[in-house]
Amino acid sequence: MSGWRATKALAAFEFKRDWLGLVFTAVFALYVGTMISALVDDGIGEGGVSRYLSGMADWLYLFTIPVFGCAMNRTMFAYWRGDVFTKRLSHWRTMPIPLERMASARMLLAAAAMAPIGTVFFVSQYLLAPALRDRVTPGEWAGAALLWLCYGLIVNSLILYVEMGFSGKTYVKTYMSICLMLGLIALVAAWRRISLVGEVTASIQATSALLPIGAAVLAAAVLYGMRRAIVKRLARRSYTF
Repeated sequence: MSGWRATKALAAFEFKRDWLGLVFTAVFALYVGTMISALVDDGIGEGGVSRYLSGMADWLYLFTIPVFGCAMNRTMFAYWRGDVFTKRLSHWRTMPIPLERMASARMLLAAAAMAPIGTVFFVSQYLLAPALRDRVTPGEWAGAALLWLCYGLIVNSLILYVEMGFSGKTYVKTYMSICLMLGLIALVAAWRRISLVGEVTASIQATSALLPIGAAVLAAAVLYGMRRAIVKRLARRSYTF
């Protein structure tokens, strides 16, 4: 089996193994969406929110959305100590699976998970935020959601590159560095009194469908390039654990 059928089969196999972790991720998305709805509602409303709360909302968006493509069934300690991903890839390498199919299947699973889990995240906010519903139409909110999910796919592709291309310790270090960088971005935005969530929503209202379409094209290009980078990395990485 090769090509698209092999990609789907491998992605389905991984889904069966990780489905419970994806359910936990969906529950996490619902929880965060419910908790953050008040911040988003106040930010969209006339009164606005403080810089601290605006920065918190931005950080939660920046941090959690890329996670929607991951199964929450391991701890960072397990990744560090057990090198879970290397063991999984080593098992795959014992089978006649092309490297291209490994990369494609992992990215397909991430994208397939992010779509419904991201929907839970954004729908929960819209349903629980009356000021948001008054000022933003469902179509505009869907456009903002698509833009954020494109961002999530781009960052998630970087996470997948490190996940599949390096050891567990390197993965943990890189993941923590990404979290720190995203926190700094939210902090700088809050210090400058910029709400990333509000700016994205306002931009969607101003440009209609143009911005989401551009974001989708950009995300597709990044995913294609990152897939090629993952394949090259898989060909030369160490599988010793």
